[in-house]
Amino acid sequence: MRSYDHPLRTVLHEEVHARPPVALWPKDRILNQAFMLRGNDRQQQIDWINAISAQSKQTIDPHHGQTFRIIELKTAPHRVIIKWELHGEFCSISAIVQQETLINDAPMISRQKIEQAVNDLLASFQVAPMHESGGLRIAAIDIAFEDRPLFKAADEVSHLFSGNTLLGSTILTNKNAQLWTDLQVNEDGYISYLVPHSGMGSRQAGRVARRITEVEIYRMASMLAFPVAKSLSGPLRNAEAELSELSKQISMVQGQSRDPENHGHQDQDGEFLERISALASKIEEWISEHGLRFTAAEAYSQLVEKNLSELNESSIPGVQTLSEFMDRRFAPAMSTCSWTQRRLRELSDRISRTTQILRTRIEYVNESQTQELLASMDRRAKLQLRLQETVEGLSVLVLTYYAVSLIIYMAKGFKDLGVTLPAELIGGISAPIIAILIYSLNQVRKKKFNRH
Repeated sequence: MRSYDHPLRTVLHEEVHARPPVALWPKDRILNQAFMLRGNDRQQQIDWINAISAQSKQTIDPHHGQTFRIIELKTAPHRVIIKWELHGEFCSISAIVQQETLINDAPMISRQKIEQAVNDLLASFQVAPMHESGGLRIAAIDIAFEDRPLFKAADEVSHLFSGNTLLGSTILTNKNAQLWTDLQVNEDGYISYLVPHSGMGSRQAGRVARRITEVEIYRMASMLAFPVAKSLSGPLRNAEAELSELSKQISMVQGQSRDPENHGHQDQDGEFLERISALASKIEEWISEHGLRFTAAEAYSQLVEKNLSELNESSIPGVQTLSEFMDRRFAPAMSTCSWTQRRLRELSDRISRTTQILRTRIEYVNESQTQELLASMDRRAKLQLRLQETVEGLSVLVLTYYAVSLIIYMAKGFKDLGVTLPAELIGGISAPIIAILIYSLNQVRKKKFNRH
């Protein structure tokens, strides 16, 4: 690395070399198991593989050693290899052994001996058997690679699968290999695969093994969402019907009159908002609880399709291919999961829109009531102003009356001083002057008040 290289260049580059396939021999047998991890299962898996690495004295890759290891427990010519892969929510363990002879009976008979031999070898390293490495087994596959002539029809190989209906195809672009399976879980929990081939390359065989195991593992991991989708079918239907009824009721009261003195509509809107909030809370709970499962199922199903396409299957007359079988059985299950996820999202969006409509209606009603209240207050203010003006007019008359009476009383007192004008005449002359003066003072006071 140079000083001007990006600090993540090595890590990013090494990702293309992560999880390489094991170069297989012509008669290799692969027993693969996948375990779903919960709680401390992940650490248990790491401890298990670390114990094997320590006992076998094999170095750990600095870049990928925490998620991928290939450990040779027994050397050639009877080699035994453990391939360990740690993924996001599951771990895959493959035991790769060399067969001495071709399979002539049901694979389960020889498989039990092989699995026991591998577990005995692990026990000699003081390591727990594969099924105790941690987690719950979600998939188990037995793939037998045999360097032998290809079969012409299904009846030539059906006796190895107890007469079950077979899936089969010619695989790879050069068509020098076949894939046979009944896709049935045997008594020991394994699904048997037979891959006869004529001169398949070791790396090519490793890639075929990886594609087959990933198809099964990702298929089962994605199917974990199917029971969830089925369990949500009824509740989702009820939630959709409830939202539809709510929307209808909101629409019915949308155009009704809004009397600010009548709080019936406000109570009804509050009830609507409470019901729709409870429904939204329920939907968000479902999305939070199951959204990740549906998203994982979508990603896993895409990996299943990718690996199936990379097998390059060609049909054998009268036999259904693995890809065709998956299209008929697996694809509808994934469509159900996708549709359920879509229903959840669309229902959440519909609830959001309905809530916004209801809130807009409540805001509009409140604004209308506020406007009507302000208009009522304005009318009352005008009435008060008119009453005040009336009172002011009366006050001018009253004040004038009292002022004139006081002047007449004073004029009568001036008679003794020699004033000859009648007191009533003096009162009559002063009355309009006093009235105008009082009115002018009121006007000056009102103008001063308005300025402030």
